[in-house]
Amino acid sequence: MNSVPGDKELPLGEHILELRSRMLVVAIPIILITAIVFIYSGELLKMIWNNAIPVPMTIYSPMELIVTRFKLSLAAALFIGIPLLVYEAFMFIGKGLYPNEKKFFIKVVPFSFLLFTFGAFLAYFLVLPIIFNYTIFYSSDVADPQVSVIRTIDTIITLILGFGLVFQFPLLLISAFKMGILKTGFIKGKRKFIYGALIAFAFFITPDTTAISELIVAFVLLILFESSLIIARYF
Repeated sequence: MNSVPGDKELPLGEHILELRSRMLVVAIPIILITAIVFIYSGELLKMIWNNAIPVPMTIYSPMELIVTRFKLSLAAALFIGIPLLVYEAFMFIGKGLYPNEKKFFIKVVPFSFLLFTFGAFLAYFLVLPIIFNYTIFYSSDVADPQVSVIRTIDTIITLILGFGLVFQFPLLLISAFKMGILKTGFIKGKRKFIYGALIAFAFFITPDTTAISELIVAFVLLILFESSLIIARYF
């Protein structure tokens, strides 16, 4: 195989040292951002709660609120630090990529971040209020609902992360088309099977016993699948 122009073969130890230094470049800002966000995490928690949860907060242990605020701060810091993480990853692996691979990477990454952000916003502003309002309204005639802060925030983070990852589906599909792993003609001929697999996948990855979020995820996946086929013609 031809080597990448300008690429130099280095000892494994130097690669490990470079990887460690780049990880530190990412880790230190994330730690600092987590500490800064933690100061305002109480207000952030109230804002999220007021948007998604129609009942007051409830804690069941002395440390629950502190742990919840830390988790929320870390999640926010990781989201803010995604561009830096992607940049450092690109600088680490970029030396071993061909020019066309670098162009493809640079073209795809911004779309990936935008799709993740759109999926996260969809989960936060649409899916979460529907789920919590429906489930709490459904149970309120039987018992007074008391919602644990830490479990609720865990569910919110999981759903937001899940929707963000689901919205990466078009890029994965387009990449498979570009690399020749899949053909659009073959995919179009297997629509029924793919639809069934996407619906099953939506029910598998979504942590919601009411099936509301599963149906929303399934619908979104089908839309993304059809959109990917259209975009693949021009990408």
